Amino acid sequence: MTDSEPSFDRFFDSMESLADTLSESLQSQVTIEDSNHHVIGYSSHQFESDPARISTIIGKRVPNTVIIGLRKKGVMHQLENTAHPIRIPAVMEVGLGPRLAMCIRHHQEILGYIWVVDRGNLAEGHAERVVEKAAGIAGRYLLKQRGWKTRQEKAHEDFFWKLLTSHYETEPRIRQEAEGSSILLPESYYIGVLESDKTVDDRFVQRFRQLMETDANQRLLFLTAEHNRLIILFSFLFPVEEPERLFSFVHKLIQELGQSESCVLTAGCSPGYREYLSAAAAYQEALTILEVKKLLPYHTRHLLLYEEIGFWAYIPAIMEQKRSRTRNSRLLYPLKAHDREHKSDFLKTIAVYLTLNGNLKEAAAFLHIHTNTLMYRLNRIAEITGRTLKETDYRTSVYLDILTEETARVNGWFQEGQ
Repeated sequence: MTDSEPSFDRFFDSMESLADTLSESLQSQVTIEDSNHHVIGYSSHQFESDPARISTIIGKRVPNTVIIGLRKKGVMHQLENTAHPIRIPAVMEVGLGPRLAMCIRHHQEILGYIWVVDRGNLAEGHAERVVEKAAGIAGRYLLKQRGWKTRQEKAHEDFFWKLLTSHYETEPRIRQEAEGSSILLPESYYIGVLESDKTVDDRFVQRFRQLMETDANQRLLFLTAEHNRLIILFSFLFPVEEPERLFSFVHKLIQELGQSESCVLTAGCSPGYREYLSAAAAYQEALTILEVKKLLPYHTRHLLLYEEIGFWAYIPAIMEQKRSRTRNSRLLYPLKAHDREHKSDFLKTIAVYLTLNGNLKEAAAFLHIHTNTLMYRLNRIAEITGRTLKETDYRTSVYLDILTEETARVNGWFQEGQ
């Protein structure tokens, strides 16, 4: 082939035309991706393609298996830390043949990637110069697209916040504004809130989007970040009738994101809704999950879905009501007095026993005592109070009083036992 280089001094209306020009010059297949590995331009198949390129073009995105494989091999690290094109040997474990590749950058920020299939025909030096020029054009294109995308995302985010804050008075007004902003509202939706022990930054958001894209059954419609929280509105392409499937989806999401970003995540998710006037209520339901998880982390450690919240939804209100009262629970008074006078652990005993669903074996193991000792304590509690835990109203009332009046001590007991 000749060393004549193509002229890039012209307007490229798409990354497809840039990919075709680059492919024609180098007589090789070319793929151009954005920073999230979505395909934004690719040349036609003049020659036989390897499995990685075929699956990338079919799926319009590089498969996760390929990205993970390249990261494990250190290829992505080398590519992302080099300012010029590099030659990459074949990584057949992920179906990738040899490549000439380069990061598309703006200063230190990665905007995307160019991949050229290397069939042994890429002239040293010449091919690198051509790819470098193409990367400059792709960078300008992506920056321009970002400006448009940023404006669109801002409009969508504003619309989302209006939904969350009850801005709209009627359902038709919501749908009218959505249509005017080219937003296709799904038939039903959920609102979720993820809370991290670290500040949510752009990298966190990008990684979250990537994880959401791995599930073909769901669609992320809106996302907004606020300090250490991520608020989302999403839907499923196929109805999710069982709470278990929704729980599994949310649980897997926070597990993978927490591992990826080395952070501790909690989450709350609303039930499914059809009316978008209900978005503000759905948002508050998701926040309620987070609130009760903060108040009683051990007791609500498995709680993610509002439809499974049960009496926990009323705990914050009960605690608020109790703060305005000067007198504490009369049900707890005899036990607390006995514990003070005799240095006993009857309040802790009843808290553990009820938390562990009245399971004698588990409660005794948690308290590091024999089951006979636990039975003795429970009998003594009945004698002291004149009430038995077999009485539903007493059992429920005393448990709620312990949770809402002795919250700090309860959390301490269960933190010690973990």
